[in-house]
Amino acid sequence: MFMRNHPTVVKMTDLAESLQDETPPPVDIAWLRELVLAEGADDVGFVSLDRPELDDQREDLLTVYPATKAVISFVVKMNKESTRSTFRSVANHEFHSAGDDVDHIARRVAKALNEQGIPTVNPPMAFPMEMDRFPGGKPWTVSHKPIAVAAGLG
Repeated sequence: MFMRNHPTVVKMTDLAESLQDETPPPVDIAWLRELVLAEGADDVGFVSLDRPELDDQREDLLTVYPATKAVISFVVKMNKESTRSTFRSVANHEFHSAGDDVDHIARRVAKALNEQGIPTVNPPMAFPMEMDRFPGGKPWTVSHKPIAVAAGLG
């Protein structure tokens, strides 16, 4: 695959692999939970990468970020009536607005963790773009649903 041989991709992959050997500072889970909720999430859960529930997700997660040790999963509530609207514009607006909220919350959480010396990657909430992997592979980077289930969020 051309992209895997691109100099920037090679450099970032090498950097991520070197980070695997570094031990980031410990994370206070209560602090992290409060951070994610304060940023606007309605609920949050955490999953260690070595949990058996992530067996079928581990390779994908490590492909996105080889230094992955754990995953944060969170949810935001949507306006139920808007999502049930027969008007596509109304439902579509709610889905896009909630998706934007998720991406913004995740970005702020990642930034706060980075400021604490904890390296992170923030994959997008939706809209798969890795079409070079399709049709033989998944065009998305992370399957959020199985991770949410493993994190106890349903």
